[in-house]
Amino acid sequence: MTSSWTGGTIVTRPPDYIVHQVREKDVTADWFFSRSPGRHRIRQLALMVIGWFFAILPVVITTSALVHRHDRHGGWWRYREGFVMWDETTRTLEFLLVVFLVGFFALYVINRSAAGKRDQKRTYDAARLTRRLELAADMYAGKYGDEAFRRERRKIVIEPYEDVETYELRDLYREYGAD
Repeated sequence: MTSSWTGGTIVTRPPDYIVHQVREKDVTADWFFSRSPGRHRIRQLALMVIGWFFAILPVVITTSALVHRHDRHGGWWRYREGFVMWDETTRTLEFLLVVFLVGFFALYVINRSAAGKRDQKRTYDAARLTRRLELAADMYAGKYGDEAFRRERRKIVIEPYEDVETYELRDLYREYGAD
């Protein structure tokens, strides 16, 4: 792109790093709602119903077995070893949940206690930050107008590919030694 932040020429072509533009319809494959023969939709609907059936069936059987666990003739499924395995799995998952909750709470407490010390230290160069903010403000003023003018406007129209380029600010900081 040949436009510069000091008010260079306006170019409405894509920058050099954009090599291919993709449209939404090129990457979206929605076969069920696309324009296709009716038999294709019927086949997709049948596969969807079969998939949902086999996804919900184990949940129904397991729930029924657990609800009627102590009934002699109730439920779809009576398998003593299955109930033992269910109990062991539930206890193991409860133990893991407690371990994770206690562990993450401990990490949170450690992080918050260290954050107070970390926040007291200044980890940036104030003069460098001030210079960078000045350069960015000058660039935006040259590109989009004065800040007061921008704040008073309801809508600012930016031509395609005339927004801030990916590395434009970084290059500007390097040029003026504020990187």
